Amino acid sequence: MQALNPVAERIGASGGGDVSRVQRLDIESDGGKRRGKPKLPLYQVWPSENMFFCRGLMMTGGSEDCWAPNLCVWTCILVPSGLFFTCVFPSLWHRGAYALPIAVLVVFLMTAGLLLATCCTDPGIIPRREVILATRCGPELQAALGYDVLGGAGDGKEPQLDSKLKSQGYRWCRTCRIVRPPRASHCSDCDNCVLRYDHHCPFVNNCVGQRNYHFFFGFITSVLILSMLVIPAVLTYFSALNSEMMLNQMSKLSAAMHVVFYGLAFCGFLVIVATLLSLVLWGYHVYLITSGKTTKEFRKSIPNVTEEPTLCAARGPCLFDPWVQVDPDDMVRPRDHGRKSRSHF
Repeated sequence: MQALNPVAERIGASGGGDVSRVQRLDIESDGGKRRGKPKLPLYQVWPSENMFFCRGLMMTGGSEDCWAPNLCVWTCILVPSGLFFTCVFPSLWHRGAYALPIAVLVVFLMTAGLLLATCCTDPGIIPRREVILATRCGPELQAALGYDVLGGAGDGKEPQLDSKLKSQGYRWCRTCRIVRPPRASHCSDCDNCVLRYDHHCPFVNNCVGQRNYHFFFGFITSVLILSMLVIPAVLTYFSALNSEMMLNQMSKLSAAMHVVFYGLAFCGFLVIVATLLSLVLWGYHVYLITSGKTTKEFRKSIPNVTEEPTLCAARGPCLFDPWVQVDPDDMVRPRDHGRKSRSHF
């Protein structure tokens, strides 16, 4: 398995500690008690704020405040696209103009697929200490990342990191109780450490990191192309209709239908504004990609200590198995004793 971080690959397994011994010390620190409860898949007892779907096949962020922005994004895509496929698509198709309808259909499917991929994939989560110990995945993580994620401390307390590692960007996360590599950061919304953390996006209800940044940039690119194809076509179609006939039809509408009509017009205005904002967002991320920075690094003026590209770098493998069987009691964090756990479906 290849290292996910070039700095980690250069330094090798720096922790120097036996991971199996560290796991045994952590288990023994709980009194050596092994519960007899039935084991469950990891996605059902995940200790962070993520939500899993389709029996652990897909996951998203856990912030309930993000559902409204995410619904807004889907609305801005589906409403104008629905008007195009309902009105413009048949008209162009019957006239033998196939290029634009096919192009819009392809870009629409790409946009929806990339949005789903951004929303529902692992952004590059580094498992917290409880997950590593319960799943016994310490050796695999050390081989993948090139260093001891647990920090060689059997009691879970903050270890004394080597000054060389600190200068290279390695940090101890007090929440996850692991050593995270350069450019990784802890997301307070999802409550995870994420590799090459860019930002937590409320419009996709997920973190944007090493494993889904490609999907995110592809989505904002495709949605911009889709808007440039759909909006002019829809506006041209409706402006080409007989204006006198439309005025006669409008005069016959009830007051309630007038409200609906003006409401749709206002929604169309919002879609156009959203398109302009998406253009600004796309340009901003093009700048970040060309400068090799993440959103967090740009906003906080943090230097890119690894000089790793943000778009063309390898995604790397998922660092946890959502279907591995674990003891539910092993997923309870020390600070969570007595607190009701979050349900997943």
